[in-house]
Amino acid sequence: MNTAAVPARRDKQIKTGRPHFAPTGVFVELPGRGTCFYRQYPNPGKPTLLLLHGMVCSSGLSWFRLFPALSQHFNIIAPDMRGHGRSWRASDRFTFERAADDMAALLQELNTGPVIAVGYSMGGAIAQYLWRQHPKLVSGLVLAATSYKARIGRHEELVVLPLFACMVGLSQAVEIFSHLPKGLIKRLLPKLADQLHEDETRWALDEMRRTSFRVVIETGREIATHDASEWLQEIDVPTSVVITERDRAIPPAHQLEMAKLIERAECFYHDDGHLACVTPGFGSVLAQACLAVVRRQQ
Repeated sequence: MNTAAVPARRDKQIKTGRPHFAPTGVFVELPGRGTCFYRQYPNPGKPTLLLLHGMVCSSGLSWFRLFPALSQHFNIIAPDMRGHGRSWRASDRFTFERAADDMAALLQELNTGPVIAVGYSMGGAIAQYLWRQHPKLVSGLVLAATSYKARIGRHEELVVLPLFACMVGLSQAVEIFSHLPKGLIKRLLPKLADQLHEDETRWALDEMRRTSFRVVIETGREIATHDASEWLQEIDVPTSVVITERDRAIPPAHQLEMAKLIERAECFYHDDGHLACVTPGFGSVLAQACLAVVRRQQ
């Protein structure tokens, strides 16, 4: 179990002109890769979580409602993936394998030792590849609202992915994107709008618009071809699977199928859909899943 705190880096306050709803972050240069941005909650002496966010999101947007519950028990590193948020936009194509290598480079740069990789949606696939490609850096896995192969729900295929791509495309004109009325957001993404007050909604849109439109397309292709079925059963670290029971993007049956393929995976259930991560109540369930991994490491 890793108990080392993340060493201090060259902190840089991010001034966006909007309220902060997540901890300010740090830029770090990854040799041969580019500049990676990550948020952190240092908690010396506690196990380290590497939080891997979902598609189109940033570390702030995916985790800002969950930081309070998790930071009580863990040292937290929450990076923006390449092409997402404030991290670099690499010229090579976005793949889950490359994203996993990026995360390994970050952990090595921070000298964290082995971490518990916590992946939500797309981040769950990247966590799987991180374990496969860099097993010495992963002491446990928590896979939430995710699956192990390309089985995109009809709702995500026809609505969510094209909508996100459209929103990111519009967002390149920040002045237009930042003034989208909340009523429109409520109609298109009612779950998100219901959970965020007006200032949070503006901030969330600002976070989303940072994602590269090209990366949205490339990520969609990765999701459509992801298949870990040949090696998923080889996972040999303590693993928790958090199943979102009303998920229309990644059906609960597919999440449960993944859990059954991982030896001794422990399941946790949450009565919500694919955007459960923006609700504070999800934090306690995720914290329980992470603590279960710690107990099994002892």
